[in-house]
Amino acid sequence: MASLTQYSGPWTRRQAAHLLRRAGFGASLTEIDASVKGGLPSTLKTLFTPLPPPVPPVNTDDNSKWVPDAGKVWTSTLVQADQNDTSTQTAYNQVKGPGFYNGLTKTWWAKQMVNSPSSIHEKLTLFWSNHFATEMTTVQNGIFSFELLAYLRANAFGNFKAMARRVTFDAAMLRYLNGNVNTKGSPNENYARELQELFTIGKGPEISQGDYTTYTEQDVRAAARVLTGWREFGVRDLVIPAGDRDYRDNQPRNAPTFPDNPNAVFVVNQHDTGDKQFSQRYGNRVIKGRNTVQGAIAEVDELLDMIFEQNATAEYLVLRLYRWFVSSDVTDEIRRDIIKPLASDLRSNNYVVGPVLQKLLASEHFFDDALRGCQLRSPADMVIGLLRAIPTWKALVDPTLEGRLYGSLATSLAAQQMDLNEPASVAGWEAYYQSPDFDRLWLSTATLPLRNGFTDALLVNNNALGRKPILDTVAFVKQLADANDSLRVIEQINEIFFAVPFSEATTMMLAEEVLMNGGRYYEWATLWNAHLAEPTKTSAFNAVRTPLDRLFKYLFRMAEFQLG
Repeated sequence: MASLTQYSGPWTRRQAAHLLRRAGFGASLTEIDASVKGGLPSTLKTLFTPLPPPVPPVNTDDNSKWVPDAGKVWTSTLVQADQNDTSTQTAYNQVKGPGFYNGLTKTWWAKQMVNSPSSIHEKLTLFWSNHFATEMTTVQNGIFSFELLAYLRANAFGNFKAMARRVTFDAAMLRYLNGNVNTKGSPNENYARELQELFTIGKGPEISQGDYTTYTEQDVRAAARVLTGWREFGVRDLVIPAGDRDYRDNQPRNAPTFPDNPNAVFVVNQHDTGDKQFSQRYGNRVIKGRNTVQGAIAEVDELLDMIFEQNATAEYLVLRLYRWFVSSDVTDEIRRDIIKPLASDLRSNNYVVGPVLQKLLASEHFFDDALRGCQLRSPADMVIGLLRAIPTWKALVDPTLEGRLYGSLATSLAAQQMDLNEPASVAGWEAYYQSPDFDRLWLSTATLPLRNGFTDALLVNNNALGRKPILDTVAFVKQLADANDSLRVIEQINEIFFAVPFSEATTMMLAEEVLMNGGRYYEWATLWNAHLAEPTKTSAFNAVRTPLDRLFKYLFRMAEFQLG
């Protein structure tokens, strides 16, 4: 029986690594052992302590600032809205184009993922970027995309309802789902549909044409009318179209309309001021139309109140969290014993996500042996997880080389079908919603060779690291206990990198057929001790490095390594 009772069973490297792997992207041996020593409660406290906001990315070409200070309407070096407010003045150059700045964001984010302290914060940010999905190439504004990402990170542990409200008025989302062209004369239903289907209440089984159990097509149309009149505000809006001169309720240009996002503005004569009638799915609710910016915000708040009053909304988010952090296999038992109780907690907790997720990851259910290795590693778990598990490399201080290294990680993620801030569609990455395959979609004839190529490349000299490999196998093994015992070495490598333990037969095969290349497992001690006796001797070093490189290359190509 699936249970949310707090886990109180054995607490070894195996359990600690499972938690650190799922809550983060992986962990080094030092982090795993610190978790074992501290215990589960201490580990959870560390994981769920929000990280401070990182320094925003700069243009690595000249180290210039291109992201405005939080809460500021941005301008560029081409046009300054307020010469006295330096917080709005950035070096964002429209000539370079959004692709350039989006690339800086992806490189910066890859660096944050690799180097952040042990925490769930970055992985939870990645979850939200997939949940409230936008595509940078569609948004076509580097600052809008970065600001949405920064908001999702800052509020990753916070209130789901507040996040839905903020995202509704977000400049990147207004542009991505055509909210900026949603007007009373021509309502655009894109955001109204995805707000319900993908972001909040979820689309249940279709009972009849246009009736999806949780909402109907009537509700999509009514919600679209509620949302009319909002648009993003940026440099291109410095010239206001004649028909929009009454935007912001005729307030002065520098008066914010939405407190949490000054890049959203309201065009009152494009707002549908009529009453909005919803279906029986929402109790035949009517939202009264208004004709001021305060009234339009109140309409959106009533819309969200109506959606979040439904039990299905909390259950939908918990289901998404479960599939991301635990397993895509959701049985009737799990829905009854895990999803519904956690959804009840989420509602009781005013939709604050952190405590609910922590309860899930602390549960007996989460530590069930059957749930270790039940997922296929995502590209982030593969790429970022490996870099985090290898403590023996360090990026060079040269910003160009550093940018090249982390940029290559972002490129590798994209090649493996997990392009940061660029999911395949508004539904996010298919591995988190496409039934029945879910995470199995990460592996294909196209992506498996790329995964193997990435792990192989860890063992060769990297120009961005001064012609050193990311994985120095000799240095890595030196941190292990009993490094002269080949079987113990393989056992410890398994604890760090693999979700499922090797059988004795597999461990022996790896020691004799792979590491010793057909020799006996105990012969490794002679090679290792000879290297320790003369650590600067090239021949002794190569005598251990060559078999270790062979072993790691083989390990990272094993089918078991794909399991997380």
